Formats: sequence, structure tokens, C-alpha cells
Amino acid sequence: MVIRIDYLIYVYMTLCLCMLAYNLFYLGKNKWMQRRTEKQIQNQARRLQRFLLFPEKTSSDVDEKIKKKLKRTHQLVILEGTVETLEQNPLTVKPLQAWLLTLKPVFTELIDVYMKKSVMERSYFAYLVTRFGLCGQTSHDPIASAMIQLTAVSSIYCRENTLTALYAHGSIEQIVKAYRVLARHEIEHSRKMVTDGLLEFHGDREQLAEAFWQNWDEFTPHYQVAFIDFIRMVSGNFRETLYPLLSQPETDREVTFAVMRYFRKYPYHPAGDVLRQIVREWAKRDWEYAAIAAASLESYPEMETIKALLIGVQSDNWYVRDNASDSLLRLAKPLAILEMIRQMNDSYGRDMLRYKALSAGLIQLEPETEQLVLSTASDPSLKEESPTVLAGWQRLAGTQSPPASKEALPSLQEWEDEK
Repeated sequence: MVIRIDYLIYVYMTLCLCMLAYNLFYLGKNKWMQRRTEKQIQNQARRLQRFLLFPEKTSSDVDEKIKKKLKRTHQLVILEGTVETLEQNPLTVKPLQAWLLTLKPVFTELIDVYMKKSVMERSYFAYLVTRFGLCGQTSHDPIASAMIQLTAVSSIYCRENTLTALYAHGSIEQIVKAYRVLARHEIEHSRKMVTDGLLEFHGDREQLAEAFWQNWDEFTPHYQVAFIDFIRMVSGNFRETLYPLLSQPETDREVTFAVMRYFRKYPYHPAGDVLRQIVREWAKRDWEYAAIAAASLESYPEMETIKALLIGVQSDNWYVRDNASDSLLRLAKPLAILEMIRQMNDSYGRDMLRYKALSAGLIQLEPETEQLVLSTASDPSLKEESPTVLAGWQRLAGTQSPPASKEALPSLQEWEDEK
């Protein structure tokens, strides 16, 4: 059987024309629907505005007709557009807010309707609950219960909209219950979205943090990390509460890292001892522990911290050296940093500390001799010469090197006294 090539071309051209006609029809329909929706919004906004401003002169059918149509998703879109239009008029803002509260019984009846619809329609329903402020704080509030139920939906949009409704208008108990549902269904919502969302809670956020701690064992490490990040943004009153998580070996690693970051922002003396031990024993655990601990030690200006960081800056891992050198630059004086660089035996640690100090402008290279000297821009008084005191540094570095320069070097013990 022979098929002529021109027939194949005709078939191909016919298919292309059909696809073009379909696309034109689809675009035209969408344009028509958009214009139709805008016209419906304008008409409904005009009728509702008259009802809100002159209720005695307007039939109550306007209110009833709007509420009866809300079983269709398209009517919810029209309702949202109507509300946005009326919110732009200062005269209708207050009566509109009062009218929106009358929608709560209607939305309560719509729960069963929209629970059977698609995920996107349920997400939009949850969004409008937030938009209109219909979620109650009582334990038996039907809309709040529906929002908690919707958190188990696989769609991230639906979960985020329902959680937002609870953040904006729900109670502490409802929010905790919602996260218990998520943990029970093994659904891992984005940690960043969890932390950012909890920060939008309308009530007492410290009480919310306390409620999470009371139910701590019911949450997976994924949510525990997000909650610790939230607590870190909210309060420094959880030092004693979170400290056991830092010292317990069975604590999940990500939870431990989150607790370290908490104690970086809120120093706690017992936590400082644990952080220093982690840095000193950097070879016994994964490098993340020592790296985060080294960064956290910048908040602990003690001589023992300097000793631990000098060990950490000589670690085999680049990240540990990087964080340890950053913390050293924040804690030690430039003159002490210069002598550390000159007398450190470990080449990796010396190069890292040298690079960081040069980048920060604490030290500089002399153009003629290419030797490291203190940057006069950081402290002009350091140009003056005075007796060299190396005993403190030599004890820390474990060396008996002679003085590297004639410049003044306050002993690290004196640094501790000044701190």
C-alpha cells in the first residue's frame, strides 16, 4: 500500500488548523468569562453597597440571594471580588465587616459541600475563611474543626491556607492540634513556612511556644526543629527548657543544631560548656556539630572559649575552621589575632585565620617587607610600641617561640580580665 506524501501533508495541516482553532476558542472563552465575572462583581457590589448603606430602603432578598449562591465556586470568586470592591469605599468598610460576620453560619453549612470538591476548591474555601475572618477560637467551632481536618490534605496550598486561618483567628489549642494531626499523618510541611507562619500568630506567641513544649514528644524532629526556630525568634526564656536537648545524646541531630542556634542568640553558661567540648572534640562526631558549635561560641566571651576555638581553627574540616576563625575575630583583639597567626603551627588554621583577618581589615601586609602588621585603620593607637607580653599566648598555643615583633601584645589573660 502506497501513501502519497501530499495526503500526509494535508492531514498534518488539518491537525494544525484544529489545534489553532481550539486555542483561539479557549482564549476567547477565557476572555469572555473574565469580562462576565467582572460585570457580575460590579453588579453585585452595587446591590450590596445599597443594602449596607440603606438597609431600610433595600429588600433583604439581596443578602439572601448572595448567600444562597455560594455553593458554586464561581460565586465565591464573585463574592471575593465584591468584598475587594467595597473595601475601597471608606463608607462601606465598617458595615461590610459587620456583614461578613453574618457569613459564618453560611460557611458552616458550606463545609460539607466543599469538603467533597477538588483540592484546589478546598484550598480556596480555606483562603476565604482567612480572608473574611470566620475561624473561631472555641474548642467546638465547626469552621476551625474543618480547618484542622484540612491540614491532613496532601496539597501544600490547602495546608498553608488552613494553617493561615488558624494563625490569624484560631486559638493556641487549635494550632497545636493541627500540628499534631500533621505529625500523626507523617506530613512534613515546609519548616520555613511553619516558622514564618507561627510568627504571624495573633495571640501570645510565648504561650504558644510553651504549648508546643507541653506536647513535645508528639511531634517529629522535623516539626521540633521548626518550633525551636520559632522559639528562637520569640523568647529567650527557654534556656533551661531546651538545654537538656543539647546534652542528651539521643536527641536528633537536626534538633541539636537548632538548639545550638538558639543558644547562640541567647547565651547560657551550661550550654557554653557543652559547645566548647563539641569544638574541642571535633574529630569524634560529624563536622556539622563542631561547625555550628564554633559559630555559636561567638556569644561566649571567655578564655575557655578562646582555647576551644584555637583547637577548632586547626580542624581538618574547612567549615569548622571557617566558623572558628569568625568567632575568634569577634572575641579576640586584633593584636592577639596577629600573634595567633604568626605563631600557629597548623598551616590550614593559620591560612584561614590570616585570610579572615585580612578580609576584615584587622591586619594588613606591609608593601616593602610583605609582613603582616596591624591595620592602623582599625585602631591608630596600636602604632605605638610597648613591651611584648607573650606568656599567655604561648601557653595557649603550646609553643615557646620568641617574640615575633616588637609591637605590644596584651596577654590573653589580660584580655580575659578586661572582658
